[in-house]
Amino acid sequence: MRKTALISVLSLGPTCVALAAFGAAPLTAAFAAEEAKTDTVGPWEIEATFKGDKFDRCSITRKLDDEIVASFVKTGDGLTLELSSPNWKLDRGKLYPVKMTLGPASFDEQVSAEASSVSFDVKDEKFTAALRSANALDVVGAGATIRVPLDKSTAAFDRLDQCVTKNERAVETNPFVAPARRP
Repeated sequence: MRKTALISVLSLGPTCVALAAFGAAPLTAAFAAEEAKTDTVGPWEIEATFKGDKFDRCSITRKLDDEIVASFVKTGDGLTLELSSPNWKLDRGKLYPVKMTLGPASFDEQVSAEASSVSFDVKDEKFTAALRSANALDVVGAGATIRVPLDKSTAAFDRLDQCVTKNERAVETNPFVAPARRP
């Protein structure tokens, strides 16, 4: 098991929308220790992250063109889409309007920016269901379209759900035993 400090970032440039980048940096004394365990399903990397002995989140991530990274992060509270790129320079805290298209369905949304990433809390059931069946997610911003291929997404989202259920339940079942750290 490797220890990492997980930095998830999604960003939109003033003239383009960017998908969340997912990076890991070595732990230092200044960061809280996080442990992560990874696995893969097709092009998706699945990761369960723990802070100390406590489950924090599960995510599925894939790299796109132009150093863009797309991540879906799930906790017991919900699902978040994160897009990031080290090449993006965004205004932290700014909301950028985007249109997200999944097959025939489209959704007008606002994504929240960090320095090099953007994120969006997925709350619409139709959107969530479409992520499992569409071929691609297109995120259209003011100056560009970012395409996230969704091949093997049904299996990846199933594993994401299992990851959260399994790791949350492990802690609730017996608080005196450390949870099995599996994505």
